[in-house]
Amino acid sequence: MNIFALTAENTTRFSLIVNILLFQLKVVGGVFGHSRALLADAINSLLDIVGNTVVWIGIRIAKRPADEGHPYGHGHADTIAALFVSTLLVITGIYIGYSAVHVIIDKDYTVPGKLATAVAAFTIVVKEILYQWTIRAGRKANSPAVIANAYDHRADVYASSGALIGIVVAQIGFPVLDPIAGFWIGFLILKNAVNLLKNNLHFLMGGAPDPAIRLKILETALAHDGVKHVREIKVRSSGPTYIADLKIMVDRDLTVHQGHDIATALKMTLRQVLDKLQDVMIHVEPFDPDREKDQK
Repeated sequence: MNIFALTAENTTRFSLIVNILLFQLKVVGGVFGHSRALLADAINSLLDIVGNTVVWIGIRIAKRPADEGHPYGHGHADTIAALFVSTLLVITGIYIGYSAVHVIIDKDYTVPGKLATAVAAFTIVVKEILYQWTIRAGRKANSPAVIANAYDHRADVYASSGALIGIVVAQIGFPVLDPIAGFWIGFLILKNAVNLLKNNLHFLMGGAPDPAIRLKILETALAHDGVKHVREIKVRSSGPTYIADLKIMVDRDLTVHQGHDIATALKMTLRQVLDKLQDVMIHVEPFDPDREKDQK
């Protein structure tokens, strides 16, 4: 097995290993480098470890085939994992912001050392590489959980960048800016987390995916031999896959068997065109030109 292969599970496993190492590094850098911003960032890494574990479990469950208890598969496990990561990010943002405000009010400032600077800079580079790798894997697998994990890495880039700025400015004589940087970190993480939370709640509630998916289904159906008209298309997300319902219209003089053959062939074509289409239910209706004209 190649751990560097661009798959959802590989990127999640590798991210987990990196986050464990970064957490330890940030704790050491924050304690011995006297940086509150870096210690706050370490808490973020600790939650990343929990999030990575949940994502890994979620994508493994989502891959299970449909069964009697879950006739549409287990795809929503992926979305639930994404919701968990989003919630962790919300908690992280609030905690970091609260801690920073507490330090500012108490005026309990410290001047970070050079070790804190080096750790923050190293974290930025590592996390940006992880973001680029994970977002590609998430989009390739169409996995909400892995995509959420990628944005978690990007939030870490923001967090460590804010920490680095605060550390450097504190070192040149403005220690109050270290907790101010911590507050800014919390705000950025919270803002991104709320957007992620909204998107994944949308999908968990059966929300429609990218409109381009519906358009592709429509174009494929209209181009299919025997389809006269497409009356209705409904598409919903099921984790990394889609489930669609179509109402197509065929020549009213065709037999039921002929109409069924058209629907079966169209279903096969759609699943070839859209590899993430888990299932599609096609309802066949007779096409009446005069009736359709009146309805328009």
